[in-house]
Amino acid sequence: MTIREFTENNRENIIDDIKTLVGIRSVKGEPAAGAPFGEQVKMAQLAAMRMCEREGFEIIDADGMIATAHYGPKDKFIGVFSHMDIVPEGDGWDTPPFECAQRDGFLVGRGVGDDKGPFVMNLYAAKYLKENFTDLKYGVQLIIGVDEETGMSDAEYYVKNFPQPVFAYTPDSDFPVCHGEKGIFEGDLVSGDLGKSSILEMSGGVASNVVPDHAEALISLAEKDKLFEAAEGNSGVKLTGTDRGIKVEAFGVSAHAGTPFKGVNAVLVLLTFLAKAMVLNERESDAADFICSVARDIYGRSLGIDCDDGKFTPLTIIAGTIKKEGAVWSMNVNSRYPTAIAPDVIEKKIKTAAENAGFEIGKYKNMPPFYLEPDLPAVRTLCEIYNELTGNSAKPYVMSGGTYARKLKNAVAFGPDFPEKKYPEWVGTAHMKNEAINIEDTLLAVEIYANVLLRLQDEELEIQEGK
Repeated sequence: MTIREFTENNRENIIDDIKTLVGIRSVKGEPAAGAPFGEQVKMAQLAAMRMCEREGFEIIDADGMIATAHYGPKDKFIGVFSHMDIVPEGDGWDTPPFECAQRDGFLVGRGVGDDKGPFVMNLYAAKYLKENFTDLKYGVQLIIGVDEETGMSDAEYYVKNFPQPVFAYTPDSDFPVCHGEKGIFEGDLVSGDLGKSSILEMSGGVASNVVPDHAEALISLAEKDKLFEAAEGNSGVKLTGTDRGIKVEAFGVSAHAGTPFKGVNAVLVLLTFLAKAMVLNERESDAADFICSVARDIYGRSLGIDCDDGKFTPLTIIAGTIKKEGAVWSMNVNSRYPTAIAPDVIEKKIKTAAENAGFEIGKYKNMPPFYLEPDLPAVRTLCEIYNELTGNSAKPYVMSGGTYARKLKNAVAFGPDFPEKKYPEWVGTAHMKNEAINIEDTLLAVEIYANVLLRLQDEELEIQEGK
């Protein structure tokens, strides 16, 4: 049976398995026994493991930190690292985000493209090898992650406790193949005591790595007239009266932290409005000015970190979330930076700028950039197969997103998105509302992955760490 015939024969099974996984709201939650990232994330991981077990793969569950499904030789194997955790759904969906609707030839739901659908694509690609080839040079290991969106501690656990693949890819980006990723600095900037306030509550954003499309504040009823006067003609805010105060909602456009120019930051919209309405005290006004300067200048000039290296796109930064606790404001920033600035330098500059504005750095993570040479044989093979099956002449690329590839040796990010395809305007990508994947493209991706896993059997693969 050819790969294309196999894929078409399994069309409905592929769709059903994707729907099963998308039906689980696997956003990181409170840790529990055997479920360090929450019960829902564990539930999705178990569902993925059952699918692999159903197909005859050997399963290992490392107490919820990571899971693997293996077929073939164990001394040398190819790793496929995908994840079951997702970002929160956000607002504005046309269909329920966890019911995985079929619409106009697409599957729609949170996680359908990032990264549950890609896991299923690779499960069936590996299933093809398992059913048709008994003597593999390299085994195939599906690595089922659970903490990609909030820190990649699962990948760090895997690297410390499991043998490394001779080559690995993560299906969590675009085709043809990504051989480099920007560094990622993500941290909380926390204000001092901002004093007595008319703001009773304030929050915004759903995750560090998403430009927030919604932010809100509850303001004292004493400020009602100021708020309604300032809101006249402002379509970016909505005011609602409550028994406790005036609820102010601000709206933006969500986008991935790696491409903030595609979004509109709702935190910026909210704080700009509150400043215009003159409901902030003096210390809050200063804090709002600092936060707005960061949110407005996505290239980091206000923090003195703007830079470019010629390999990657220029540095970017977003204000991903904001919250008010008592008299203290906390803003989470997420920067994607090239090799032109060292990890310790970006930390120092952000810290200095924050302290000058009366903020301190709280919890933070800093992952350096990685870069794998594009002329490595395995990288060339992935790119060649993609071009052969699509008729394109695409070349390897680098990106601003962060994937598991940066945590492994000799790893890249590989599909499943087709950047050359034009989809309807309602179709959302990773982390956006109406996240969707095209069904025909899903089947083509399975074909590409199966061909790659098969063709790599002829390569001389050795671990070579990216730098």
